[in-house]
Amino acid sequence: MDETIISLFQESELCHAMGARHVHPQDIRFTSVSTDSRRVGPGDLFFALSGERFDAHDFIPDVIDRGCRGIVISRELTIPSDVTAFVVPEVLRAFGKLASAILDKRRTLGNFTTFAVTGSNGKTTTKELLARCLEALGHKVLKTEGNFNNFVGMPMTAARLTTAHDAAVLEMGANAPGEIRYLSNLGKPDIAIITCVGEAHLEGFGSLEGVAAAKGEMIDAPRLKTIVLPAETRKFYATRIPAGVRAVWVGDDASGEDFRFDHVRATLDGIAFELHTPTQSLHLSLPLLGTHNAGNLAKAVAAALSSQPDTSLDETALNRALEDIRLPSGRLERWIGLDRVSFLHDAYNANPSSMGISLELMAHFKSPVCLILGDMRELGPESPALHRRIGQKAAALAPVRLLCVGEQAECIAQGAAQAGLPEARILTSSSENLVNALETLRPALLPDTVCLIKGSRGIRLERVLEHFNAHRV
Repeated sequence: MDETIISLFQESELCHAMGARHVHPQDIRFTSVSTDSRRVGPGDLFFALSGERFDAHDFIPDVIDRGCRGIVISRELTIPSDVTAFVVPEVLRAFGKLASAILDKRRTLGNFTTFAVTGSNGKTTTKELLARCLEALGHKVLKTEGNFNNFVGMPMTAARLTTAHDAAVLEMGANAPGEIRYLSNLGKPDIAIITCVGEAHLEGFGSLEGVAAAKGEMIDAPRLKTIVLPAETRKFYATRIPAGVRAVWVGDDASGEDFRFDHVRATLDGIAFELHTPTQSLHLSLPLLGTHNAGNLAKAVAAALSSQPDTSLDETALNRALEDIRLPSGRLERWIGLDRVSFLHDAYNANPSSMGISLELMAHFKSPVCLILGDMRELGPESPALHRRIGQKAAALAPVRLLCVGEQAECIAQGAAQAGLPEARILTSSSENLVNALETLRPALLPDTVCLIKGSRGIRLERVLEHFNAHRV
């Protein structure tokens, strides 16, 4: 097994990195980290994190019983003499400092590039695509697993770094201003992507301009050499690029950007399109639903090539690297249920931007369309108006049925009715009454219907798939 970077740290170096006071020095080399007292074991350095409903300091005796001999804590505890402790002012901040130190130590070994991905939508998809592009170029890639993109998830990713990795792809998410700045200061990416700026987490950001400012914190990251940006964000960022940072703009063919994509074709099996880089044109296929993924892949290619500017991508090798890509659950997956009904499961999360993208996808299908739309959360005082706007967009598809679920269901329904969708085609339901609503919907799901399932995670619309005995394609 490849040697983890954390195993290269002496205890004194860990103390320095985290700003810790050392108790019971043991000269132990730790091979991994843990924040879960139920799964910790020998070789782990345990971080006693605290949350609203728990404090891991309460489980330190269990951690020690499991063989762990290194703990990071923020309060005085009675600790056996054969256990080394690092006492810090705040465990979460210490975790971040250690992640930064791990990445810095890997840089000292040479031949290492750090990538970061942020944006309102498409972070996880673009991160996965970038990792595949880098692998097609011969890199050994560490990437964020799932959506571990917050103050805990990013350090967990960094802790998995080994001497064999020559690239790290870190996803960075945020709900409020300052969070991207914090994460990018820890990760110090050489190359970064802002996937898009959309109406997400407006409770925390206040406005679309607030979202742009928060995502734009990435542009000020230390060490940043290249920032990959969608063409439509020029209005936010064109004058924000500091000296020494190269901006690479990505857009459709009409935009005339550095990386352009056109002739996008969408089916229920995925998309195909042409990508034009400054030096070559590529015919690419992607087994992911949604024409917006052409843009996500274009940004990933732009970032990958920015790390090797004199390199061309092998079209065959890249298509082969992409042909079996699968995203974490809930991101426009195709499921098949009764009577060949296709369910497009996009209920991992939702905001007005991602909801609009999913609805645009439905316009590409000639089959009858059904829509099951749930609440979009964390939108602040504009939430009712934004839900009505989604109802209007839904009506434009003339769905055979529109089922609106959640606290804002009536707002979606109102928007659809105002836009001309017959009220007989509109159903509303609370989240708790979803099963009964699905039974009412069932007669409308004729063979070959395409049914979109989209809403915020808290609505749990994945229950639709279970109810109709659907299976993932």
